Amino acid sequence: MSKISKEQKITAIKEVEAGESISRVAKQRGISDTELKWLVRSYLEHGEQGLNSHAYGFTTQQKYEVLKYMNENGLSLIETGVLLGIRHSTILQWERRFLENGIEGLENKKKGRRPRTVKPKPPKTREEELLERIEDLEIENEYLKKLNALVAEREKRERENR
Repeated sequence: MSKISKEQKITAIKEVEAGESISRVAKQRGISDTELKWLVRSYLEHGEQGLNSHAYGFTTQQKYEVLKYMNENGLSLIETGVLLGIRHSTILQWERRFLENGIEGLENKKKGRRPRTVKPKPPKTREEELLERIEDLEIENEYLKKLNALVAEREKRERENR
């Protein structure tokens, strides 16, 4: 569902209360039927405060208590969500994770990128150090030869120009 303002939500709810069908209002407003049902129920249960979008920061124990309450009272996801002010899709995710992984599935996951670990380079052997030193000296030698050639060429041109 695209984000809609609180005023648009209230307008859609008032239309449903006035007798319009949920599916018709949902289609006109570009909201899913399920979402509009949830909004209407939440509005009737909690008033305008029930239209606030998200609740975050549930502990593992709180998530477990929500699932336990839902099962003990035989409530649907939507009914539980309306009563507690939690989106039914969130409760569904909790339920799936609980069924797959038990209580550990309800623990908060770390978000974001993992820190980058720099892998240490293995120490070089004496032979590798010597080969690297030889390569550096060869490069330095080539550089000095070219520099000498350029200096000699410049001096030759200067002598010719005199």
